[in-house]
Amino acid sequence: MKVCVVGCGAVARRMHIPVFQSIPHVEVVSVVDSYEQLAKGVSKEFGISKYYTDYKRALNETDVDIVSVCTPSFTHADIITYAAKLGKHIIAEKPLTIDLEEGKKVLETVKANGVQLGVVFNYRSVDVAQKMHETLKQRKLGRIVSMIGVAHTPCPSSWTNGRWLYHEGGALDDFGPHLIDMLLWSNPSTLESVSAQGGDFTGYFNFISHIQVSMKFKDTSLALADISWLNDAFLFNLDVYGTSGRIACDVRGGRYYTTYGQVSSPLTDMNRTFKDSTKLMASIVSGKYFKGGVTYHFRNISEFISAVRTGGRPPVTGDEALMVTAVSAAAKQSFKTHKTIYMDELI
Repeated sequence: MKVCVVGCGAVARRMHIPVFQSIPHVEVVSVVDSYEQLAKGVSKEFGISKYYTDYKRALNETDVDIVSVCTPSFTHADIITYAAKLGKHIIAEKPLTIDLEEGKKVLETVKANGVQLGVVFNYRSVDVAQKMHETLKQRKLGRIVSMIGVAHTPCPSSWTNGRWLYHEGGALDDFGPHLIDMLLWSNPSTLESVSAQGGDFTGYFNFISHIQVSMKFKDTSLALADISWLNDAFLFNLDVYGTSGRIACDVRGGRYYTTYGQVSSPLTDMNRTFKDSTKLMASIVSGKYFKGGVTYHFRNISEFISAVRTGGRPPVTGDEALMVTAVSAAAKQSFKTHKTIYMDELI
């Protein structure tokens, strides 16, 4: 199975290319980047025979089965659409698109051409996230009452000189999709409405730096997503409250515990803290803590490869990814209009 990777930035170099090259019978045959020196350097670094500056030329000149889209979010729609029309399967970094109407058209094209589309929401593959999802699937918490998620990351200027992230969506369209996806994935009910408050917290920029997105589901359960670029820490936490207990899940730190009906004693809390600290220290010493992204991308991408081979379901479908884009669109509309947005009006 042959792959063309479009976009040679960090996510391609650290995640996609190494993962593809580690999967048996999968070969990255070409890479693309608008900056020729970067494309040339990446092709040499990873021993890839061809590099291009134009993805259309690359897809027409090289025989590939899968296109891996690792470019800025606002370019996804055009690349996915072009690849789908050529009959290529596509795996794209999140979000699917940042514009809802573009996302709808992309899915129409993908379905019309009968190709597989997967979107990388790699945090679904984290062990504790999988554990949380299975617990909720088995209804061990009873009915979900509410969910509270926190996704705080430093402003992208701390890790990249690129300016493409500083569009209207800002933090909401950067790390926010991971949290929104996790909340939607964890709740089996259908989303009914979205409201949001926030925006440009500083008042000096024209993009969202902090926002709270409130979601109501048709079974009356609620979810709150707190998304920010204003915290120096990297936080990705979820708390789920059900009629029979609760879950506390630190996705980034790999910590997870459940409480059923009882109040934790100080001794229980101390024991849990000790175990968590020991586990975290072991992961830091072993280096696993710093390789999480590669590990979880491997699961996501390898499962997508299996879906292409068998005609099965991708780990994250285009329809699921479109719903994340729809929530972001509803949140933007809500904080501008100060109104609740009903999803039936958008999807």
